[in-house]
Amino acid sequence: MAWYPGAEKMELQPESDEQPAITPTQVIFHSVAAPWTPRRMYEYWRDSTNLESHFGVGYDGGVGQFVGTGTRADANMGANRRADGSGAVSVETASDDASTDPWTDAQVGALIALGVWLHQRHGIPLRICPQWDAPGFGVHRMFPEWSDGGTACPGDARARQFREVVLPGIVAAAGGAPVPTPRGDSGPAGDSGPARYRVTINGLEYGYGAHGPQVREVGEALVRQGYGRHYASGPDEDWRDADTLNYQDFQRGLGYSGADADGVPGEGSLRRLLGRLPSPRRVSLAHVVTAARTDPGAEQGHQTYGGEVRIVEQALADEGYLEQRWVDGSLGTRTVQAYAAFQRSLGYAGEDANGVPGQRSLRTLGERRGFDVTD
Repeated sequence: MAWYPGAEKMELQPESDEQPAITPTQVIFHSVAAPWTPRRMYEYWRDSTNLESHFGVGYDGGVGQFVGTGTRADANMGANRRADGSGAVSVETASDDASTDPWTDAQVGALIALGVWLHQRHGIPLRICPQWDAPGFGVHRMFPEWSDGGTACPGDARARQFREVVLPGIVAAAGGAPVPTPRGDSGPAGDSGPARYRVTINGLEYGYGAHGPQVREVGEALVRQGYGRHYASGPDEDWRDADTLNYQDFQRGLGYSGADADGVPGEGSLRRLLGRLPSPRRVSLAHVVTAARTDPGAEQGHQTYGGEVRIVEQALADEGYLEQRWVDGSLGTRTVQAYAAFQRSLGYAGEDANGVPGQRSLRTLGERRGFDVTD
C-alpha cells in the first residue's frame, strides 16, 4: 500500500489490513456534507460507518489519509474494486451540509498536489474518466455506478471547479497535456465534439448514453422552447449528441457559458427547463384509475397495479389520510375513502371527490410527495 507524504496518517483498522488490494486506476473527489477536519472524518469512519474514503481534505487544505491507496476503500460503490482488481482512490472534502459551497483556495491547492502525486505514483492518466470504469479523474456525481443509484455530490460549484480549475491544475503541475473533453469518435475534426459524460440528478441519468422517459421529457421540453434544431427526428428515450447540442443552446440562452454550457444538465438549468426535477418514482394515472375501479370489488388484498398504488398510498399516509397498515398495494375501499378526503381538502366536491384519482389531484399529491404522474 502507498501513503501520501503530504498527508497526516490516520490508519483505519481493521479496514486497512483486512480489505482486499486494488490497482488504482481512478481518482474520485467527494464532498462529505459536513464542515469536518480530516481528524473528524477519521473519527466518524472509525466509530460510525464503514463507507470510508482513502483521503480527507479540510477547509484549511489539511490532508488526512486513512487507508493506503493500494487497498480498497468503500465510498465509491461499483468503483471500489472491480472484478479485474482495479479500483478508485476516493478523496472526501469538507463542505457545507448541502454540499453546495465551492472548494476553498486551500482545498483546491491540496487537491492539485494530491492529484499530481497519485498520477506519478500510480500512473493515473491526466484526463476526465470517459466511462465509469475507465481510468482517469472524476467527481462522485458523474456515474451512477459510483454511488447507490446516483448522487448530487459534489454540488454544481465543485463540479465546475473540478473541470475548470482542479484537473487543469493537476495537468499543469504534472507537466502533462491539456485535458480533453470526454467524447467518442464522431466529433467534427479539429474540435473536442459534444460532451460525452452523464450526471445523475434526483436519481435519474442525463447526458450522453442516458436512457429513459426523463430523456424524452427533456427533449420535448427543449423543442417546445425552440431549442430543437439539432434533431434530425424527434426526441426519444436515448440521449444522443443532438440532445447535448440542443441542451447546450438552451444553457446559452439562459446566459451560461464555458463549462456551465457544455450541454449536460445541472440541477438549476433542469429546473428552469421543466419547472421541477423529475423523479424516478412514476405513477400512471390510467393504472391508478383502473385500480380504483377494480380493487374495491375484488377479493381482499387484490392488487391491479400494486407498485404504483403503493406509491400513492404511501403519499396519502404521509399526508395523514391513510393509516400506514393499509399501505399494501391494493387500492381498496379504505384507500378510495382516503383519496376522497384528500380531494375534498383540495376543494373538490360531489363526483369530483369520489376517491377516483384525477389528473390534477394526483399531480398535486405527486408534487407534494415526490413522484411523477404519466398519462
